[in-house]
Amino acid sequence: MALINNTIDMPLDELSVGTVFRTGGRTITETDVVNFCALTGNWIEIHSNKHYAEQTRFKERLVQGSLTYSIMTGLLIFGPPIQANYGIDRLRYLHPVHIGDTIYVKAEIIDLEIKDDDFGVIKLQMKALNQDGDLCQISEWRLLMLRKREALEELVNASIPTEKPRAAK
Repeated sequence: MALINNTIDMPLDELSVGTVFRTGGRTITETDVVNFCALTGNWIEIHSNKHYAEQTRFKERLVQGSLTYSIMTGLLIFGPPIQANYGIDRLRYLHPVHIGDTIYVKAEIIDLEIKDDDFGVIKLQMKALNQDGDLCQISEWRLLMLRKREALEELVNASIPTEKPRAAK
């Protein structure tokens, strides 16, 4: 049984290769596609022109691959150990995503690389599955992370303000 386990909030040294994260679903809407076209300037007709898209092999408009990827990264919840996006490799679009499809993510840790005493890089194999189980997208995503629990606690403690006492009137 595939339970939802979509939060990566522990430092690198507490993770292990082979760990799988799974998300709940997110239905991609007409509004998502139009807003993404406006935000990115990607008005390619397969995404934005219904009449044109009906003439193609797909017979309807498709969701942008980059929008699908963006939604995938939002379905995973990243805590403060994540410090920076380190890169996306081997990104492939394997099955079209249609407006109204629901995307689920399966992310498996495939490598952990130590950079130095403080930082490391997690490599995740990211898969986007639609509601029918079709593999729509696959890639490898690398993220720079804090390595140690102590560094994570120090960062979080330094970033959360403490309440100031109220001045007496």
